[in-house]
Amino acid sequence: MITIKNYVDTMFMNLAETQELMNLKNDILSNMEEKYEELIGNGASENEAIGLVISEFGSIDELLSELNIEENKKDEQPKFFSNKRPTISTSEIQDYLKMRREVGVGIGLGVLGCGLAIASLLIGIHFNLMFIGLAACLLIVSCSVGMFVVNGLKFNRFNHLEKGFMLTIEDKKNIEAEKIEVTRSFNASLVIGIVLCILSSVPVIIGFQYTEYFFLYTSTTVVIATIGCFFLIFAGNLKGAYSFLKENGLENSMSNEELNSRLFWRNFNEKFWLIVVAMYLLVSFIFNIWSISWIVFPIAGVLSGLWIKE
Repeated sequence: MITIKNYVDTMFMNLAETQELMNLKNDILSNMEEKYEELIGNGASENEAIGLVISEFGSIDELLSELNIEENKKDEQPKFFSNKRPTISTSEIQDYLKMRREVGVGIGLGVLGCGLAIASLLIGIHFNLMFIGLAACLLIVSCSVGMFVVNGLKFNRFNHLEKGFMLTIEDKKNIEAEKIEVTRSFNASLVIGIVLCILSSVPVIIGFQYTEYFFLYTSTTVVIATIGCFFLIFAGNLKGAYSFLKENGLENSMSNEELNSRLFWRNFNEKFWLIVVAMYLLVSFIFNIWSISWIVFPIAGVLSGLWIKE
């Protein structure tokens, strides 16, 4: 339930605290909590219920427009300077990490399913069972797409975290410690994924020598490659989860001055890299110096490190 409250707080954090908006906020929170309880009562899991409630909420701007409520933004400071950000609990951090692991497995299995679908089609072609192969392909692809959708929806519960959040010093230290602990799993998954992707080329190379079995060898290549992709996707989600928490979480012990400075430079850094990429492409196209223009990225990386501090 605290996730829903944090989400609503985030939606209203840059609006003036008028009585009308506070009443609206309380009504929205009450309705969302009622919907949550209803979904739980109908057998939905906690994650599913929260995800559905948040996804059905819609945009705060649209809601204010429908109710003819004037959207008075706070004038004290720009949006990215706002330090009124939700502090997420330890349990919510663990829920987020658990979700990312589940999504990593789910998306990975979806990609693997796509590989199996292609393989089944190729096997069907080899054995002159095109219809069966195509039917199996479509069935597996349908399941894979379903997995993509289901796992993608799991992110809805944590969309409010993308605007930034506050962490206690203890939680931030725990995140850094856990990130170090999972490094071994990340490295192992990364190595396995890369090795499998490289080895996947072997069957198709053999297939060129034995053309009568080319489709079978190619299907083997596809399966091995997608298994490798599974490990790479899992590794990416594992590392990405901790990186997201570390990069977007701000210590709640920071002074307002330090917090404002951190948010300013973070916002500046995002714009800086957009300009770097744009300049790289522009200069490279105009002067055709692709062979040396890449040097702008390591230089930009060094400059970025001057103002971005963990």
